[in-house]
Amino acid sequence: MRTDLRSERGITILETTVILSVLFILAGAMSPIVSESVNTARAVKARNDASMIALGLVNFQKDVGADAVNIGGAGVAAQAPRLPGLLASQGAAPETDDPNEDTSETPVPILSGPTAQAEALQAGAVRTALHAERRKWLEVPAGALDDVLSTNRRGYRYRRPGEYGGWNGPYVSGEIKGDPWGNQYLINTQWLDGGSSTADAAGRPRRAVFVVSAGANGVIETPFEQTVVDARAYGDDIVVRIQ
Repeated sequence: MRTDLRSERGITILETTVILSVLFILAGAMSPIVSESVNTARAVKARNDASMIALGLVNFQKDVGADAVNIGGAGVAAQAPRLPGLLASQGAAPETDDPNEDTSETPVPILSGPTAQAEALQAGAVRTALHAERRKWLEVPAGALDDVLSTNRRGYRYRRPGEYGGWNGPYVSGEIKGDPWGNQYLINTQWLDGGSSTADAAGRPRRAVFVVSAGANGVIETPFEQTVVDARAYGDDIVVRIQ
């Protein structure tokens, strides 16, 4: 029997190169799609986690609000532990300055009119104030979120049988790990007061309270202090508002 040598030859180097080139092109085309899908899934998980934390803090506040945030209950509030100004979950501390962001001063147009100069100076002042507010997330004394929602390490008064108030957790299921990018969830509990109006008891604008994840870029961009009437998330931060 005659053997057909043409049917038994292997793949040539040229054919192998072409196949590998096609595979690399397909991999390069799919990489952004896969990366975007991963970040989308992480963002969804971060929002779900932040919503769970927010609900836990709302329930915690209902149970021990008078003790923890000093709304009413004057007889016990002076002796009870207070919430820290900021609560942080497990994970790495996020950055507050984006290395890719232009932080240079806004140039003042010397030859322009007074209106343009005033606007340039105002824009620079706003940007400086915004960066200062972002840095507050890492400057305010913080406490562990687990110590409030998972355990009662801070020593709030436990709820006794038949009582309405008192710590009655845990308020979340399990320990609160970092966000999907490994950074902390942060809550500006300094402003938590249990009110619902736009002004506090002293008539000042009430401040918003958020659960914040710094998002995919790892930079927290949402200001620490915002009023409830114009509060919003900045950049790619994932934010769930409590108050």
